[in-house]
Order: sequence, then structure tokens, then C-alpha cells
Amino acid sequence: MPVQQFGELLRSPLKLKKHILKVVITAFVLAVVAALLFDQQLSQFFGRPDINATYRPIAREITDLGLSDYYFAIAILSWAFCRFVAPKIASLKKYSAKVDYFRRWGLNFLVALLVSGIMTHLIKFTVGRQRPHKTPTFEPFVFHPFNFHWHWQSFASGHSQVMFTVATMFTIAFPKFRWLWILIATIVCSTRIVVHDHFLSDTIFGACIGYVGTLLAMRLMMKKTQNGLY
Repeated sequence: MPVQQFGELLRSPLKLKKHILKVVITAFVLAVVAALLFDQQLSQFFGRPDINATYRPIAREITDLGLSDYYFAIAILSWAFCRFVAPKIASLKKYSAKVDYFRRWGLNFLVALLVSGIMTHLIKFTVGRQRPHKTPTFEPFVFHPFNFHWHWQSFASGHSQVMFTVATMFTIAFPKFRWLWILIATIVCSTRIVVHDHFLSDTIFGACIGYVGTLLAMRLMMKKTQNGLY
């Protein structure tokens, strides 16, 4: 969706509902197709000794970019700097509108991470899908619903949710680089498959939650507070 249309979408509950429904249905269908046709095969491919030795060390380094800690820090520091520090810097007074925008952006970013993260963990707990590395053959259809153990929280991918929350929020703030944010998010998502922490279908639906959760968070901020971005 073009960035300039986010505001129009968020101001219309009906349009937002239709858009979210379309995104969720599309992601769910793609995840089902991936689960049936590609999940096990991809995991087995990256489990081959030669492939594993080549790609896993690289993926292991990149995959930690999906940890939410970094982005909570960015969100909180952006808000805090623009709220408490920037107004006291004389040279920034002429940019007060931009400072206030990034104050609100940081707050919206924080709420987006929280909303999409809660959604992801509720789904993980409810579905209870086994992670690929738990079986030698990377069996994709083992489920233990309502399970708090990390080994049975494969669906949906939390790293993918975080990265697509980040990609959406950075696209709003820096729209000229939107394809870069999406590319980075996609690369980090793919590493989750390489290191056998997730199946392809997990990353697809995790990305969906990151995007949808961000829209819901921004709608909440716009409707309930004076800190909406639109």
C-alpha cells in the first residue's frame, strides 16, 4: 500500500477492516500453501551439511537483528529525546514540527511493537506448533496447543513480526527508503528458516501480524489519544 494512503485508511474504519481482512486471508492462504508444499523441503535443504555449513553462520549473525529489544530502545529513545531534550536545543526550535512528529512517531512505534507482539504471543501459545529443529526430518505438522515452552512456539515468527512492524513504521517515517526497509525485513525473516527456528509459513504469518498489528496500533493512537500520526 502506498504510504500516502495510510492516513486515509486509518481514518476510515470500514476501509481499514476490509484491508486487514484481505491481508490476513492472503497471508493465511500463503502460509497454508507454504506449510503443505515448502516448509519441510526448505528445512531439509538448509539441513544438508554442505548448505548448513555455508549459510548457517551468516544467518545466525543476521537473525538477531529481529530481536525486539533494539526497536523498543529506538522507539523509547526517539520519544524521550523529542519530548524532553530537543525542545531545549535552540538550533532545533525551527524544526519543532518535525520534532513533534518524531515524538509521536516514537510513541506510535512503541505501541505498535506492544500490540503486534501481544498478538504474536497469543497465537504462539494457542497454536503450539513445534519448531523445525525438534525432529531430524523437520516435521511441520506437530502441534501442542496452549504451550508456553519455546520449542512449541514456532507459529507465528516473532522476529518476522518485529521486522515488519519496523518496516512499516520506518516506511511511514522515511518513505523514500520503503523498499530498503522491506528488503531488510525479508532478509531477516529468511534467516529464521536457515537457522531452523521457524518454517516458511511461520515467517509469512509473522510478517502479516507485524503489519496488521501496526495498523491497529496506529488506529488506536489516532482514535484514543492526541498522538496519532494521521
